[in-house]
Amino acid sequence: MVDESVTESLEPAEPTFAEQLAAARAYAMRSLARRESAESELANRLRQQGFNEEVIEAVVDYCRGYNWVNDERYGGMAVRAGAAKGHGPIKIRFDLRRKGLDDMQIDAAFDQPELDWFELAFALLERRARVADLADFKLRMKWLKYLLGRGFTQDQAHYAISALQEREE
Repeated sequence: MVDESVTESLEPAEPTFAEQLAAARAYAMRSLARRESAESELANRLRQQGFNEEVIEAVVDYCRGYNWVNDERYGGMAVRAGAAKGHGPIKIRFDLRRKGLDDMQIDAAFDQPELDWFELAFALLERRARVADLADFKLRMKWLKYLLGRGFTQDQAHYAISALQEREE
């Protein structure tokens, strides 16, 4: 005859809210120590770890209170990092929206006077293209498509091509 009280004690006990909160905070701190994140990214990572919504909300509020997670700061950093990688404003804006930032936060992130998107498009094209390529219409369209694919606007791409052509004339 088996004692039922022994078999019940072998099942793992459900962790308390305080234990879940402590585990979620520890995970969030490790995650934020590796790289900056938007609030929604942190919440998604916590969700993937199996934490419930109440715990996730408490941890995100806790991190926000200590300014460990800040969407405005993250947006500005993401804009500068994207520009350094040669991405245009359209691509960066799309990425920020996908990360959970709203339009007001995205507009604030792009309010950086040191970034001249026309000159960034020109510098990218200058590094990649040969001026001889721009004499041929098909190659010029290839480079235009390249800049548009990197997230630059039509005006920025046309400026870069024109400026590179004029520079060599």
